[in-house]
Amino acid sequence: MFMTQRGTEELLGRPFSDEQFWPSVELAHSDIWFHVGTAYLRQGGTGYRHYLLTRPSDLVALIKETDELFRITKVMAVTPPAVNQSGNWRMQRLINLVALSNAHDLLLVNYIYEFENGVIHDTRSNSECDNSACRQVLFSEEQHAWPELEVDDR
Repeated sequence: MFMTQRGTEELLGRPFSDEQFWPSVELAHSDIWFHVGTAYLRQGGTGYRHYLLTRPSDLVALIKETDELFRITKVMAVTPPAVNQSGNWRMQRLINLVALSNAHDLLLVNYIYEFENGVIHDTRSNSECDNSACRQVLFSEEQHAWPELEVDDR
């Protein structure tokens, strides 16, 4: 989860709006997080926004918002050293994200992350590998991402 310091908020945008702006955020846990590039149609052309998400459920919620005017262009996963074994934080393109629930405890959810170049990170322990009851694809680049938002010139 990201944290902000109330004192660093910058007063930008429309007065009395719900939008708030911070020049920096802090990461509360050393875990995988997502940098999601999006494109949307607006008057005068295509606009772009970038979302920083810390939970797979937030990525799923953003996917549900997509339509012909708002699309995800790319999802990058930012992985801590313990996950990528490099000694540094690393950003990699996310190809697939699969949720696995346990046959003995349906509230226990593990994830399989597939990154570019075939690199896979599985959050299950060895003892849990045979106990997957439900497998659900949460994100698939092939299914949920469009490199460019095409403008309909009709």
